[in-house]
Amino acid sequence: MNLAGALGASALVAALAATLFALGVSTWGVRRRHPGAIAAGRRALYATAALLTLAMGTLAAALLRDDFSLLYVTSVSSRDMETAFKWAALWSGQPGSLLLWTWLIALSLAGVARHLQRALPWARGHAQAVAGAVLAAFLGPLVFLASPFEVAAVTPPDGVGLNPLLVDRAMLIHPPMLLAGLTSTVAPFAIGAAALLAGHVDSSWVRAARPWALASFVVLATGNVLGGWWAYTVLGWGGYWAWDPVENSAILPLLPTIALLHGFAVQERRGMLRLWNLAMAAAAFSLAVFGTFNVRSGLVSSVHSFAQSEIGPYFLGLLAVVILGSVALLAWRSPRLSGPHDFESLLSRETGLIVNNYLLTAIALVILGGTLFPVASELIRGVRVTVSEPFYDQTVGPLLAALLLVAAGGVLLPWRRGAARSLRRRFAAPAVVLAGSAAVLWTAGVRDPFALGGIVCAATLASVTLREYWLGARGARRARGRGVASWPLAVAALFRRDPRRYGGYLVHLGAAVMAVAVVASTAYQQQVRVAIAPGESFEAGRYTLTYERLEGRPGTANGVESDAVATVTVREGGRLLGEMQPGRRFFTNFPDQPMGIVAVRSTWREDLYLFIQGWDEDLVAEFQAFVNPLVIWLWTGAGLLVAGGLLAFGWQRPPPRGAAAGAAGHA
Repeated sequence: MNLAGALGASALVAALAATLFALGVSTWGVRRRHPGAIAAGRRALYATAALLTLAMGTLAAALLRDDFSLLYVTSVSSRDMETAFKWAALWSGQPGSLLLWTWLIALSLAGVARHLQRALPWARGHAQAVAGAVLAAFLGPLVFLASPFEVAAVTPPDGVGLNPLLVDRAMLIHPPMLLAGLTSTVAPFAIGAAALLAGHVDSSWVRAARPWALASFVVLATGNVLGGWWAYTVLGWGGYWAWDPVENSAILPLLPTIALLHGFAVQERRGMLRLWNLAMAAAAFSLAVFGTFNVRSGLVSSVHSFAQSEIGPYFLGLLAVVILGSVALLAWRSPRLSGPHDFESLLSRETGLIVNNYLLTAIALVILGGTLFPVASELIRGVRVTVSEPFYDQTVGPLLAALLLVAAGGVLLPWRRGAARSLRRRFAAPAVVLAGSAAVLWTAGVRDPFALGGIVCAATLASVTLREYWLGARGARRARGRGVASWPLAVAALFRRDPRRYGGYLVHLGAAVMAVAVVASTAYQQQVRVAIAPGESFEAGRYTLTYERLEGRPGTANGVESDAVATVTVREGGRLLGEMQPGRRFFTNFPDQPMGIVAVRSTWREDLYLFIQGWDEDLVAEFQAFVNPLVIWLWTGAGLLVAGGLLAFGWQRPPPRGAAAGAAGHA
C-alpha cells in the first residue's frame, strides 16, 4: 500500500468526519443552549484544519520526494524541477488547487470560531454550524470526486512536469495569494449568516466581521494585481488585463467586498444598510464559489481554467444552494433588517457611500453578465458570441470614472446633513481641480472621452485625498507647535491617530493613481509588428531597435529543453540605452507549446515591451513591440492601495466580550 496515498486519503476522510461532527454538535448546542457542545464544535473545526494541514503536508512531501506512485504528482511534477516549482505544483492541478482551497477555508473558519469565542459569544454556535456545512461541501468532492491522493496502477520513472505556462516565478505567489483572497470571503459570510440565524442584525456582527472583510480586500486586491503583473510579464501580448472570463471571476468577489466595507461604515455610524451589508457578505462568497465553478466546469474558454470535469456540475449545485440559502435567510429575517434611522439629506456622506455601493454593484453585474453572455447566447441562439475588451471598456470604464468622482464627493460630504455654505466651501477647490485638469488635458490634445473623463475624475479624487492629508497634518502641527513636527512626521502621526480613516484615504489615492495608469496605457499604447533580419532596425515610438543576433541556450531544469534568445539594442535619438533580450522557451514534454520570453524596459514615463513571435531558417525574426505609457504607476498605485488597506488594520481594537447571557447562542 502506498503510504502517502493512504495517509493523505485518511486525513481527508477524517477531516470530513470532523467537520460533519462540528456541524451536528454545534447545531445541537445552539438548540439546547449547551456551551459544552458548542465548545466541542469549535474543537472539531480546529481538528479539521489540523487534518487538512496534514493532507497538505503529505502531498507536499510526495512532490518533494518525486513520489510518482500518486497520479497527481506524475501529472504536475518531474525529477528535474527545482524545489520551488515542486512546491508550486501543489496548486497547479485541479485536485491540488481544490485541496489548497479547502485548507485555506478551514484555516479561515477555525480563526473565525476562535475570534467569535470572545468577540461575539451569542453567534459562535451558529457560525460554527455554518462553517461545518461549508467545509463539508468542499471536502465532499475531495474525498469522492477529485482526490489528489489517487494511486497509479503502475509507477512511472518520471512525471510530466508543469504546464509551460506555469513555469514562472509568479506561480509561487500569485495562485496561493488569489486563492487566499477568494477563500477569505467565507469569514464575513459565516459571521453574517450567524447573525441572521441568531436574529441579531445590529452593528455587533459588523464589528466582528470588519477585520476579516478588510483582510479579504487586501489579499484579494494583491492577488488580482499579481495576476495582472504575471500576465504582463509572461504572456507577450503587451497588456495586463484582458477581461478573460477567469480573470473576471477573480475580480468579481472584490467588488462586493469593497461595498461591504463602505456599508459597514454607514451601519456603524447611522444604523442603516443592515440588509445591504448582509447581502454583500453573501454576494462576495457566492461569487467566490462561482469562480470555483467557472474555473472547473469548462463552461467558458480561458487560458486560466482547468479542463472540463465532473466536479463542475457539483459546484454549480453548491452555488445554487449558497444563493438560495442566503436569500431564504434574508427573507426570513427581513422584518428585523430595517434600520433605526433614515436619510436626513441627499447631500450627506451616507448618500455618497450608498451611491458608491450601487456603482460597485453595477460594475459587478456588468462583468458577470459579460462573462456569462457567451453561454446565454449559445443557449438562446445556438451560437456562442464572445464578449471582448471593447465591451468592457465602453461599459465598465464610465462606471469606474463615476466611482472615482463619487468617492471624492463622499470624502467631502458630512454625515447626516451639511449647511449650504459649508458645502460650497468644501466643493470649491475640487471643482476648480476638475475644471482645471479638464482644460489642461484638452489644451494638451487629449480628445478621447474615455481618457479625458478617467484622468479628470482620478485627478479630482487624488486632490481631495491629498487635501485631507494636508488639513490633518496642518492641524497636528498647530496642536504641537510648528517647530515640533515636520510635515512628514505630522502625516505619519495621522496614521497613528486614526489609521482607519487615513488608511482608507491611501486606498483612494492608490486607486486614483492606478486609474491614470490604466487610462494612459490603454488609450495611448503604441505598437508595431515587423519581420527583420539580423542587423536591421525598426522604430517603436521614440525608440530605434536593432536586431543584432539570435542564439540558443541549453535548458537547465523545470522541463526546459532550450531557450532561443534575440539580442536587440535600443537607442533613443542616437543615444544607446542598452540591450533587450526577448526569446522563446522550449519544453521537453511539451514540444508544441513553446513559451515566450518577454523583455520589458521600464521607466517612470513608459515601458518598452518587446516580444518575438518566431523566425525562419534565415533567422528573419518577427518582433512585436509596445510602448505602454505610465505602466510603472499602475504597480505603484497598487502598492499604495494595498498599503492603505494594511494600515487600516491599525484601527482594529480588541472586540467587546459580549453578553454572558448569550454565550450559548440565541434561537
